[in-house]
Amino acid sequence: MSAIMTAGLGALASPASAQENAGLTFYSGTFATQVGHYAAPPAGCAAVPRTADSHVGWSGFRDVTFYQTSNCTGQATGVGTLRTYPAGRYLTFRAV
Repeated sequence: MSAIMTAGLGALASPASAQENAGLTFYSGTFATQVGHYAAPPAGCAAVPRTADSHVGWSGFRDVTFYQTSNCTGQATGVGTLRTYPAGRYLTFRAV
């Protein structure tokens, strides 16, 4: 009986998808629809999904910096790990 209880509790404690609560996820519709996901910070400059208007850095990310250029140059805007913004405002990002 205890083996059955342990197995049942283990199933309840497991998240539906570990990816949903890890990494950096971009959304459109203000956190409504996932449009991009990074399991770990990219090594360099990366593109912000075109329709993204929000993001969450679940884990493994400390900060996200956005740029309005296609190559992570020019004005850097630190946005942290939880933010909303107009879609298309930022083209690229760096994350740590």
